[in-house]
Amino acid sequence: MFLALPDAVWAIPRLAVQNGVSCVSCHVNPTGSGLRNEYGSSIVSLDELSWKPLSKQPKFTGALADHLRIGTDLRMQTYIHSEDEDQWERVSFPMQLELYGHWQITRSFQAYAAVDALRSNTEGWISMEVSRFNGFLRAGRMTPHFGLALDDHTTFVRGGNIKMKNGLNAEGMIFSPMRSSVATLEVGMNAGDFFLTASVSDGYVAGEAGSKTFTGRVEYSGMFLENSVLAGGSAMQEDDLFLVGIFGGAARGPFTWMGEVDLAGNWVGDGTSLASFSELSYSLVQGVTLTTRYDFFDEDIDTSGSSINRITFGAEFFPIPFVEVRCQARYTDVTGNSVALKPEYLLLIHTWF
Repeated sequence: MFLALPDAVWAIPRLAVQNGVSCVSCHVNPTGSGLRNEYGSSIVSLDELSWKPLSKQPKFTGALADHLRIGTDLRMQTYIHSEDEDQWERVSFPMQLELYGHWQITRSFQAYAAVDALRSNTEGWISMEVSRFNGFLRAGRMTPHFGLALDDHTTFVRGGNIKMKNGLNAEGMIFSPMRSSVATLEVGMNAGDFFLTASVSDGYVAGEAGSKTFTGRVEYSGMFLENSVLAGGSAMQEDDLFLVGIFGGAARGPFTWMGEVDLAGNWVGDGTSLASFSELSYSLVQGVTLTTRYDFFDEDIDTSGSSINRITFGAEFFPIPFVEVRCQARYTDVTGNSVALKPEYLLLIHTWF
């Protein structure tokens, strides 16, 4: 059931690129992702995303009281592939069921919890606003903040395919949705159009309390030559494993591009791995976006015959508020593979509040 499928909703960085803002604009999480705030629910989800806004506003969008909010993300996936020209296989299943809760305790303190009902993985933290430095201090269980918070974890800069195949030892970087959140202490600061975070966690990769993961990230979001832009870099160190990367994006009119390139040392053996992601999208009309994406991963850039690349064509349709339908066709090629891999077709239905 976990054959090469996107999982675990985060955010849609494309929206941040298009508007020249940070992902935190739509989420209660100070680094973006997960439960939407009032703006993300009542403005973006209701009016700005959907092809056909509701004529009558729903009475409930997750707010139980002025300072208390709940939410959920539910994704159903249909995956169609073929090992044989005449024999297609189709699998449909629930891909994600995540439940959120947020309490704005005071103006400066907030608490958050997210429960992954399918994998029993829980995220929870308390955050304190530090107004003197226009920042925050956060502690709890979470995933280190690295790179673009893409909503498709099969991209090679995140975790790649969940089930390894095609003769490779890995098909992506370390951010698999099967990896649990870890105890983390994080600080963040907004400095004009720049947003900086740094954290120390229990071993995110090793999963051991004896290891420590150190992560840093800087992001710029704003306008440049009349284009909305996003640019930044990330770094992570855990024992002998290191991970560094750059990311960015730009939007002009209906076109948006975003991409990321990462290098990891001692991730697959003792070599250096490289992953890249690039996506160009075109907003056809409100609620309908066409996308094309190129993913590349090389287990060891110093050797040959250990790389995989994938081209994806897709369309995203938001017919009404809080509903997304996503269709994708993916074509994959592995270096040295004498037999061409068959295309994969995916249909995703996503609902949230």
